[in-house]
Amino acid sequence: MFDYDVVIIGGGPAGLTAGLYLGRASHRIVILDYEIPSSSYVKNLETIENYPGFSGGVSGASLISEMVTQVKNYGGEFKQANVIGIENFSSCKWVKTDDGQCYTTAAVIIAGGCHPQKLAVPGEEEFQGKGVFNCAFCDGGQFVERVVAVCGGGDSGVTEALYMAKLASKVILIEAMPTLTASAVLREKALTNSKLEIRCGVKVERIVGNHRVEAIELVEVVSGRKENLKVNGILVHIGLIPNTQYLNGIVPLDSQGQIIVNNKMETEIPYIFAAGDIRSGSLRQISTAVGDGATAAISTVRLLQRAP
Repeated sequence: MFDYDVVIIGGGPAGLTAGLYLGRASHRIVILDYEIPSSSYVKNLETIENYPGFSGGVSGASLISEMVTQVKNYGGEFKQANVIGIENFSSCKWVKTDDGQCYTTAAVIIAGGCHPQKLAVPGEEEFQGKGVFNCAFCDGGQFVERVVAVCGGGDSGVTEALYMAKLASKVILIEAMPTLTASAVLREKALTNSKLEIRCGVKVERIVGNHRVEAIELVEVVSGRKENLKVNGILVHIGLIPNTQYLNGIVPLDSQGQIIVNNKMETEIPYIFAAGDIRSGSLRQISTAVGDGATAAISTVRLLQRAP
């Protein structure tokens, strides 16, 4: 007898949707995440404007909370755990965590999402938590009426910059590409916000300070001209790295470290699925993560029904 019919790794929209569908199918499931109930970056979003069904937008915390409640209503369990490996046996799977626990299961759905990419410049590690941060909703309150730089001109970076503009006296949005890469709606909001100064074609070369961040050194991508810019903090949101470090040699990964799946969210390893931002080809949208989770769960149910 397995500990669970399905172990789901990750409590973001993909994992929670998979848990909901599997719970409704009367399968015994557990969602493992290193934060309870969810470590998903979605919970830190002030407002999500493009999730269907919420014409006035919805906060990430509210959306995740409702999803968690739905899963619990159908018997889903949640455990705080950091997964460090999966053992693949012919008759079952073992999911191992860093606290020494091991969960046996018939199937695994990997929905562990991503973590923020670092700038990898001098000063970033030194000043982490001392002016360098990755979440406006979590840590933005310490920068009220101060000057903050935000690195990243994509949807996530611009969303963070717009939130910081409500708190800071000035926000400098930095993008290495010639133009912002965010969606048209977000670009328009950024361009019309009087607190935002947009700097494209430049990148951060160094973060400097004494005990806290005091300035950043910028370099123009084309000319190489350097500039020292005084700021009190720098929020980094230049991209995401999939949480697949522990999966090397277990499931196939693409060149970006994302899990390769077919249209049923199946990996080439029987009874191991992947869904959401962590899978290859993901559009990294909440709505598509939900679709991935549903697909993975339905595929899992059908596979388990055929199992001897």
